[in-house]
Amino acid sequence: MIIPEVKFKLANIDFEVCNLYYFSFFCGDWNKFVFKRHPKLKEHLKLAKSENERKLAIRNYVKKFWKENNHKLMNQRKKFQEEWDKINDKYMTILSDVLETEWQNEKKNITALISINPICPRILKTWTFSIFGLEKNIKKVYKTIAHEVLHFLYFKKWKEVFPKSKESSFESPHVEWYLSEILAPVILNNLKIQKIIKIKASGYEEFRRIKIGQRNLIDHFTILYKEHLKKKESFSEFLKIAYKEIEKYRKLIR
Repeated sequence: MIIPEVKFKLANIDFEVCNLYYFSFFCGDWNKFVFKRHPKLKEHLKLAKSENERKLAIRNYVKKFWKENNHKLMNQRKKFQEEWDKINDKYMTILSDVLETEWQNEKKNITALISINPICPRILKTWTFSIFGLEKNIKKVYKTIAHEVLHFLYFKKWKEVFPKSKESSFESPHVEWYLSEILAPVILNNLKIQKIIKIKASGYEEFRRIKIGQRNLIDHFTILYKEHLKKKESFSEFLKIAYKEIEKYRKLIR
């Protein structure tokens, strides 16, 4: 099996503007994470009314922020690369073992874009994700990278189990996307993975607010996953069970 490497580089301005615009205006209350890190951006956007004005305000803000923090971001890129390199091969190997599928036969690296956006989207087709470049806690960096990398192998496995799935269903607001985000922290808390990244995964706040009986959504699927491990069922079988389970609560989650 050929193990992919995560390669870190700075995001370009178009990528930054596109994502900051999306998470500021089209992702519910997730903009609170953006504005917590960039309160001055929130002030700039109050004066912008049209789409063009908002994008221009974001672009000008990004340019100024980059200019003032370029050295810091470059140092972070180097630090993230050095730290992740220490566990890359172990994590990739264990993840392959846990999900019971191998990485691709041909060498294909994963790109991590150092971004000023505290929310970290992933692009499945290009094996690309962003990571907040000003994060100081290296364990949180490990957790974010591990989470995003997991998605690339998880959906490879998903297509093996459900070959008729459309890739468009792997994105929000489809139930397949919801399940992938619910299961990501569940899988990352597998003891084999925790021995490597050494920080518990918690998952999205939204999923912890949704109750199934007395348990929140993530705890509910954690119990299903632990039962799967106890029974020593294949991960493929677990995905089938989890898919049937999420379908029961489709309306609740939406």
